[in-house]
Amino acid sequence: MTASSQKRTVLISGASAGIGRACALMLAQRGNTVLAMGRRMDALQSLASEAPAGSIEILAGDLNDASYLDRIDADFARSDVFINNAGVLRYAPLMDLSDDDIAWMFQTNVLAAVRLTRRVARHMVARQQGHIVFMSSIAAREVYRLASGYCATKHALSAFARSFRLELQSFGVKVTEVAPGMVDTNIREGSDHPAVIAAMQARRFSPLTSEEVAGAAVYALEATPNLCPDLIELRPLGSV
Repeated sequence: MTASSQKRTVLISGASAGIGRACALMLAQRGNTVLAMGRRMDALQSLASEAPAGSIEILAGDLNDASYLDRIDADFARSDVFINNAGVLRYAPLMDLSDDDIAWMFQTNVLAAVRLTRRVARHMVARQQGHIVFMSSIAAREVYRLASGYCATKHALSAFARSFRLELQSFGVKVTEVAPGMVDTNIREGSDHPAVIAAMQARRFSPLTSEEVAGAAVYALEATPNLCPDLIELRPLGSV
């Protein structure tokens, strides 16, 4: 069976919207079973209704709730693939970000992401196979005005992604980092600082779509067994 025809169980965090949702639909349509994690039950139910019948299983809960992770540990054990996608963002000048803003981004984008990955990875190590995709950002290697807190979290997440790759490869577990530039999702809806709004209005390029980013994740997952895409960077045409 080739990598592209293999049907697997794929766990996706942040599957209720944006890139996670696009990944879930694309992988479900290709015959995989998708375990969709997210906080909003209604959004996950809507996702499942658009996918082939029975292809998406809903795992509603909060990543920062340890009891939620305990409840679904059996689902971690049966996951062949994990797409570590959940993330939050607040744009604002660095001096205008509150301590709570920064803590909120680090709690979800780094601490919860690493905690969840470690739990899933333990099962993959025991089976001597698996594939983990970290959804990071171009911001993991660059720093942008108005996005300092978010960039810092993505720098940290990228470092963990590289560490997981180095430490898990001897156990037969692949780790891929997908790093998109600006994507047309609702993640920026909470960023209402006037400087941010002005910067968005001055943008002269079209953001990537969630489907374009999901396509990169699918490419990595369907690679031949000996091929492990390490870092895939995606940029909108015309961006810098």
